[in-house]
Amino acid sequence: MKYLLQFLKNKKRMIVLIILTSIIQVFGTLLVPYFVAEIIDVGIAEKNIPAIITIGLQMLAVAGITALVSLWGSYLCADIAAQAGKHMRERIFDKTQLLSVKDFNHFGTASMITRATGDITIIQQTMIMITQMILPTPLIAVAAVIMTAVISPALVYIPISAMLVFFVVIYFLFRKASPISKTIQNRVDTVNRVVRESIIGIRVIRAFDNTEYERKRTDDAFSEYADNVIRLNRTFAAFNPVVWSIMGIVMSAVVWFGGYLVLQKSIQVGSISAVTEYSIMLLMFLMMSAMVLVMIPRMTACLERIQEVLDTVPEIQDAAETHRQSGTGSHQKIVFDNVSFSYKGAEKPVLEGLSFICEQGKTTAIIGGTGSGKSTVAGLMLRLYDIQDGNILLEGKDIRSITQHELRESVSYVPQKAFLFSGTITDNLRMRKSDATMEELQHAAKIAQADSFITSLEDGYGSLVAQSGTNFSGGQKQRLCIARALVKKSPVYVFDDSFSALDFKTDAALRGALKREMRDAAVMIIAQRISTIMDADQIIVLDAGKIAGMGRHEDLMRTCPVYKEIADSQLTEKEAASHEKEQST
Repeated sequence: MKYLLQFLKNKKRMIVLIILTSIIQVFGTLLVPYFVAEIIDVGIAEKNIPAIITIGLQMLAVAGITALVSLWGSYLCADIAAQAGKHMRERIFDKTQLLSVKDFNHFGTASMITRATGDITIIQQTMIMITQMILPTPLIAVAAVIMTAVISPALVYIPISAMLVFFVVIYFLFRKASPISKTIQNRVDTVNRVVRESIIGIRVIRAFDNTEYERKRTDDAFSEYADNVIRLNRTFAAFNPVVWSIMGIVMSAVVWFGGYLVLQKSIQVGSISAVTEYSIMLLMFLMMSAMVLVMIPRMTACLERIQEVLDTVPEIQDAAETHRQSGTGSHQKIVFDNVSFSYKGAEKPVLEGLSFICEQGKTTAIIGGTGSGKSTVAGLMLRLYDIQDGNILLEGKDIRSITQHELRESVSYVPQKAFLFSGTITDNLRMRKSDATMEELQHAAKIAQADSFITSLEDGYGSLVAQSGTNFSGGQKQRLCIARALVKKSPVYVFDDSFSALDFKTDAALRGALKREMRDAAVMIIAQRISTIMDADQIIVLDAGKIAGMGRHEDLMRTCPVYKEIADSQLTEKEAASHEKEQST
């Protein structure tokens, strides 16, 4: 709620205009029954045609002005709600860019999507309904009672009694519907998560012929959401006939007691019509307010969910005093100094006592079994996680002492899971360098062995990329991701198992091109395939989060049993002999 109030504080002028239009709208709406009573009492009862015409024109003028003001007020309400939604979505987006991987996983992808879309949409809709339906209601109530009292003090008890009864009904409605409204958004989270998984994992579902199980899972999620909505609708369904019954009783009471007063010559016939319209108008606004009031707990729940994200203190933050000096010129681009790291709640560290150096102009490779912590090294270099012990230095500076922006500007990263954004190939390649020329894009694509298949497409570099790049094969996506990293010129390149989907020929050609291109950069290659890293200047072998060996391929084959075991399981005798022959020549 506090973020919405902060936004509204900066919109005082617009809020004043909305209140002003609401007052004018109420005043104009209440004048219409008054003119109707005048036409009946002065014009029709006395057969005064000029009076009927004059009063009728006045009524039309007031109705027209009221309609225009109402239209303007509706525009202002929609405008401030849209601006509030835009403001909160921008805040949510900015916040998500600061959250660490752990922070983001705490909320979950489906929930974050719901909060940034559905929750804010509900807040916008409720804001519009509050300003258009609830805001005029107190004014209508007070004015309707006063106008009725002016016409006949005896009849004023009818709308007052109706209001009291209505408040009791609203109390019970709010008490019953409020808890249901609060739980609906959590059900939406579940629906979004299940639907997202069933769509993304459609190939796996079909491959395992698991359609029936997934259908039951989605049906359960849909049913839980539907049950809540149905319960809410049933509450409103019971509320409507009660309201109409109260209206019928009020109209009957007005006609009954009003007719008696007419016979007593205390009031005129037209006054009965005016009091009836005031009472109906009052009850209609109260009914609309009641329906909106039930939405407020849901809006409040949405605001709390938004605030939960915005109030989250990012696990990883820039230091209060960051060092922005230029690089030291050291050839030691990246240094891991006795680094240890463990995930929260883990029984033992993922990495323990890592110490190595990535030098300029050289390639450092990391290899190890599944779960040995290879990809975690890349995450730590980008500071997606913070280490518990030790230091990671970038050109002699602790990465925690520089801004995250500066750190990530210095590293070109190709993730383990190749990910492309919807748009064109050109858009993806220019992701971090929007002014890159076509020559630069083509040069990077040629190094990544992607230019040949790009040019074979009908639209070439302008070819469309589907969401997540689903219209390309795994190998094509990896090559495009590598090209994207190459377009962004950086002193450090990290390839996190980025060649796994490439055939051996393409892999070899790509590594050869990279070696020629990156003579002045520090390159780190994380791989599971030993053929990818055999030519590296330095190979680090991880085993259960610790360094089991470090050196070149030939040295490790002699001194590191873990590495030799990996090599023996992957390389044929012919491949091993061929590599040894190449090295000797």
